[in-house]
Amino acid sequence: MRIAYCFITTVFYYLLYPYLYFRILKKKECPLRYQEKLGVSLKVRNDGYLIWFHCSSIGELKSIFPIIDHYLKKNQILVTTSTLGSNEVFQKKYYNTNNIIHQYAPIDSPQIIKKFFKKWKPNIIFFTESEIWPNQIFYAKNNNIPIILLNARISNKSFIKWKLIKNSMNKILNCFDLILCQSNESTDYFNYFGTNNIKMLGNLKFIASEDFEKKEENLNLQKKLIFIALSTHPSEEEFCIKIHTSLKSQYPNLLTIIIPRHINRIPEIQKVIINSNLNFLIAESLDNFESNTDILIINSYGNTKKILKSSKYVFIGGSLVKHGGQNPIEVANNNSLIFHGPYVHNFSEIYDFLNKENIAFQINSVSELIDQLKEKFSNYQNKNIKEKIIKMGDEILSSIIKKLDQYIVN
Repeated sequence: MRIAYCFITTVFYYLLYPYLYFRILKKKECPLRYQEKLGVSLKVRNDGYLIWFHCSSIGELKSIFPIIDHYLKKNQILVTTSTLGSNEVFQKKYYNTNNIIHQYAPIDSPQIIKKFFKKWKPNIIFFTESEIWPNQIFYAKNNNIPIILLNARISNKSFIKWKLIKNSMNKILNCFDLILCQSNESTDYFNYFGTNNIKMLGNLKFIASEDFEKKEENLNLQKKLIFIALSTHPSEEEFCIKIHTSLKSQYPNLLTIIIPRHINRIPEIQKVIINSNLNFLIAESLDNFESNTDILIINSYGNTKKILKSSKYVFIGGSLVKHGGQNPIEVANNNSLIFHGPYVHNFSEIYDFLNKENIAFQINSVSELIDQLKEKFSNYQNKNIKEKIIKMGDEILSSIIKKLDQYIVN
């Protein structure tokens, strides 16, 4: 399996330029920085100890902010992510911060990985969740570089696939010096592959990162009843537009804010709204908000936390489609009420907790969400769940940092 994977990824290297150019045309890659994925960078590594953190996208990046912040005080940090949105979020938080560099993650081809490691010479590596890249893992192991998997997760779907290559997964996972699982279910899945380096100290996504956003102040906005549809996927925007259309006559001051999971989908969302005969606006934030707007579509990633502060009623996407949901902790930290569909298995432990606290509510249809919103609009009760989440997060962070300190040599 290892030999076959190495061969395939070696051959794939020669197809990467047309592949990346195509993604640039689709606005899924940065035209100025795409070569970072090929191991080419103009950034300079300083002398000394370097910690490399890698995560895929926005959610994973936000979950490790508190750990990055802790080690940034005394160490040089390299952060790699895969998506344009995650870079925007990184730049928003760490703009002009010393000793931390962002790069787009190298593609897992042997030629690229060798170039990347020679460039950056990481002293220790932290991967997050399901970011398991064999060429990178074996290269690190062969060069005696400690590698740790943070907030490790195996979905049921991935587990079924990985069982077919159990021996190969055993070799890959045993390259990790430590695997910190985010749930008991994932711990059981990892144990199935015969790994003996597993700990379960809690889910990083319970940890609240620094609140570096301020609440929007807008006179027109203060007159509005605001409903937010966050991290929406295809068909979910149409679902929320139907909600707005149905409620508009009863709540004429209703404003629905749609924050799509992928902003490159905004043109197709726009077509749906045009057919609904509602007034809409596309903007980066609430700064240029217009009083007659029905639907506001946010076309940036960096202002989400600030926008969330404007509402106590939030639908979280990826849950009406079989995506598995998005992380609700950021919304819960705002003491907002959360509405979600039935597909939240990516964060089942967190949603179970919030459902029991009467902060999150499962809905399965337009009519169900309409009924829920009408009830909550007329009878909102502040549950103040934030304090409980912060306490849980602080305990998890403390235990994880204590464990990771055993591997930081600097």
